[in-house]
Amino acid sequence: MKRFRESPIAKTLDMMGGVFGDFYRSLSLEDRKFVKEQIAHFHSDVQKILIRQYQSFDKPFNANTYLRKMSDKLNALLPEKIIPYFDAGENELRELAEENSQRCKRFEINSLNSSDTRNVTGNNSVNGNVALYDLNAEFVNGFGINPPEISKSVTLTGALKRMQDKYWWLRKLRKVIARKREAVLIQLGQVNSRRGKYCSDYTVEYRLTQKDLQRKMLENLVIINEKNESFSLAELSDKNVSNPVNRKNELMTRMAGYEKIAKELKHKSLFVTITCPSRFHNTYAKSGDRNPKWDGSTPYDAQQYLNDLWALVRAELNRKEIKVYGFRIAEPQHDGTPHWHMLIFVQQEQAEQFKAIIEHYALRDDGDEAGALENRCDFKDIDYSRGSATGYIAKYVSKNVNGANLDSDIDGGNAIEASHRVEAWASCWGIRQFQQIGAGSVTVWRELRRLKELSGESESFAKIYSAADKGAWAEFVTLMGGVFCKRDEQLIRPLYKEKVSTDTGVLKQTYFDEVISISLRGVKLGEKEVITRIHEWRIENHGTRAA
Repeated sequence: MKRFRESPIAKTLDMMGGVFGDFYRSLSLEDRKFVKEQIAHFHSDVQKILIRQYQSFDKPFNANTYLRKMSDKLNALLPEKIIPYFDAGENELRELAEENSQRCKRFEINSLNSSDTRNVTGNNSVNGNVALYDLNAEFVNGFGINPPEISKSVTLTGALKRMQDKYWWLRKLRKVIARKREAVLIQLGQVNSRRGKYCSDYTVEYRLTQKDLQRKMLENLVIINEKNESFSLAELSDKNVSNPVNRKNELMTRMAGYEKIAKELKHKSLFVTITCPSRFHNTYAKSGDRNPKWDGSTPYDAQQYLNDLWALVRAELNRKEIKVYGFRIAEPQHDGTPHWHMLIFVQQEQAEQFKAIIEHYALRDDGDEAGALENRCDFKDIDYSRGSATGYIAKYVSKNVNGANLDSDIDGGNAIEASHRVEAWASCWGIRQFQQIGAGSVTVWRELRRLKELSGESESFAKIYSAADKGAWAEFVTLMGGVFCKRDEQLIRPLYKEKVSTDTGVLKQTYFDEVISISLRGVKLGEKEVITRIHEWRIENHGTRAA
């Protein structure tokens, strides 16, 4: 395998008696060369972990066997091209994104100038583009990135433009390096109750740095409309659900609204927890030792498992005509493996059947393993005499948003620190922490709340607007058609329209695929449209903004 730049540790391995101590000096020259060969291409932080673990073995043979197997696993996880960028910061990633986008552009230039494809025109141009796509896709794959797939929404030309775009590369590189790095650290035992709870310290520090850079970027950018009214993006971020406080308040408002409906309709309130099979868990909680059943799955894989399980449950619920509503929270266990907490409301007579369906699908995968029946799914009936359903789940919401108003996290640690680690975990693996289950269009709710006033509309429209405006989720859902109303049958629907250039009057097209651009513009009731997004905005850098 081609070696990349060696770190100071690898370059000076033969002088590392201070790190290895007497154990290292007792190694044979052959063993020393073997160690260097196995770890030289890894980042210095990875090397340090491997060295510590190497020292824990009593015999060189056992240590070398471990090192060879672990190196093979890490090499399988890390594409060669991203090994040098294990600890890359934002500036280095931007340089790499620029370099890679230019490389893909050169592929096209070279293909046009080559004698083999110089005469590719007319009907043969498609074949030429396919060959160019394959060349670009192979290069993209070398970085562990999936090339854009040709589909109804992604054209061949659009796919090529994506791979030639530095911002497309930057987004992909951020994601793949963060996830590959975290997967390596999980493999090395750095994510568990004894090391880094929920995610590695590396990922937490990276996320905090990333958020700081994002904040500075938002403060430096302003958004300006056609009336020359302007706001910094940071101001807007603070006012919407990007702000953790606002996000938490909205979630609690909607949960309380659902609970109010459930009480009025005398529906059953359940708190449900679903956990992944043992093969998704990399370490034991108490000891921090490796779980021998772990199959190498990442938190992303575990989340996909839970998504698939819920899809099966929903399909069965539909077949049985069992309707539920509520919220789902995805949060990490100590080793980063996600599990779900759900606050579910269901008709009283269907509650036991709902539980049976959940249990059936939760135990389909390795359901006979030890502890599966006790731990795979858990149900708690909410007793209103002991508190509200919303209050019961509030601590889980706080832990997963900002840790506010908690003395400690669920596991007894510092609540604020835990919330930072949970947020870093969710960002790294692309896990959606909160998901509404059931009726009530959040899009319509938020669009109506954007309106400063409503006049000249029907009484039903006005009542729904009033409910949203005053934050009455229960009333809003009821007026929209009820808690079991299908999305396409709700009274008010989101309004999407083609984007039109205010300068030319021409329909705008998407950048990559050059298809007509559609965006959310407001809401509609029947044929009646209400535009909530009345302005056209442009973004300018604060340093270059016109006076």
